[in-house]
Amino acid sequence: MLRLLTLALVFVVLGAQAPISGQSLTTVRVIGPANDGFTAVFYAVKSGIFRSYGLDVQTLLVPNGAAAAAALSGGGAEVAFTNTAIVIQAHAHNVPIQYLTPGGYTTAQNSLSKVLVLKDSPLKSARDLNGKTFASPALHDINSAMFMNWVDKTGGDSKTLQQIEVPASAGLGILEQHRADVVMLTDPLASQALASGEVREFAHPYSVVGTPVDTAGLAVLAPVVDANRDVYERFARAMREAVAFTNAHPDQTVDIVASFTGATPDAIRHSQRSISADYLDPRALQPLIDVAAKYGLIDKGFPATEIISPAAVKP
Repeated sequence: MLRLLTLALVFVVLGAQAPISGQSLTTVRVIGPANDGFTAVFYAVKSGIFRSYGLDVQTLLVPNGAAAAAALSGGGAEVAFTNTAIVIQAHAHNVPIQYLTPGGYTTAQNSLSKVLVLKDSPLKSARDLNGKTFASPALHDINSAMFMNWVDKTGGDSKTLQQIEVPASAGLGILEQHRADVVMLTDPLASQALASGEVREFAHPYSVVGTPVDTAGLAVLAPVVDANRDVYERFARAMREAVAFTNAHPDQTVDIVASFTGATPDAIRHSQRSISADYLDPRALQPLIDVAAKYGLIDKGFPATEIISPAAVKP
């Protein structure tokens, strides 16, 4: 993925196109996966918030955050909803992707990612995991790294764990077939699995961080932002307004989420909903950078301020 980002970036930097300008509105293409973290963008389109800031936002869906980041670097979009691990790894490889707005505020109590075991599993503590098999939709991503960090900080040894990658839709089946002892899933699939009565929640990986973190957000390319600063500042202000509403009124966005995720309204109502921070704060990104460096996602850490766009809304 990083090789694709780097190759794509060559073309963007050499011949970057500014957001498309119409007679009165500037068109901005926003790309991302179909999950609840993307809801504020869809709400801002539907409610007319973007238009009030002079923007015609077009939404595009891709399977995951990596594909969104690749499209951003290749010039297929001006803004990408992606996860923080991708932004961290891209920056570590000199790809100038930065966050423009936060998009996934994660705390010990509010995490879309859940670590599950079978209901009758004998596993009780991190120490019990030594030598066991851990399954997740993506190996070596920030959620997996945070789980390894939790294991090590609560009495286990993450080096003894065997990690396997499985599609999120197969997570429950992997446990039932005893091909894995523990699995990490993201809502709404995680809540649906819990509702089945077959599994229980085993761990809260983000509980050992000590501070809320931004696990996702809307990313941009620094050179393109520099050439179109006003457009991106208006986009960031529009998103701040949209997030204020979606955070406070989750029940009023159920149908919006259902329209682009394919999940049923009932499943969405009973799942953990995504929230976003008011502003990008380096303190909500630095722990993720440090964990990424500790568990080999990047070679070394760096200051979180380096992945925050200067066009971001300030407190």
